[in-house]
Amino acid sequence: MADLSTFNPADAGEMGSRIVSEMEGTAGNWWNENAPLMEGYVKALAEAAIQTREALASKRIGEEQAGIIINNQKLAFDQTLRFTKYMTLILAQQLLDAAFSVVGWAIFNKTGINVMPALVKPATPG
Repeated sequence: MADLSTFNPADAGEMGSRIVSEMEGTAGNWWNENAPLMEGYVKALAEAAIQTREALASKRIGEEQAGIIINNQKLAFDQTLRFTKYMTLILAQQLLDAAFSVVGWAIFNKTGINVMPALVKPATPG
């Protein structure tokens, strides 16, 4: 998150633009963190499905074994989707926090009154 300790918007348009910017950054960070996980799970599922198909076609496993393997893959993928839902709820909270951090800093910087006690000035690098 950007340092908002001097943010002092002149109007609602500037405030709205900054809120959107902060939310875009938050969502982008979330996507960059979570997309590779989802892609990895999907690739693993695809590879397992191909291996199961080939083993079944070459009669190295039977129909019952293939059904068990596919069901286990389904259960594992269901866990992945549940994790993704959970991470999406975390994203929603992060977006809310990002939006109200902008609002809180804008009010604090203009009035000196902290209506958002959770405001935290980002650490300066170095």
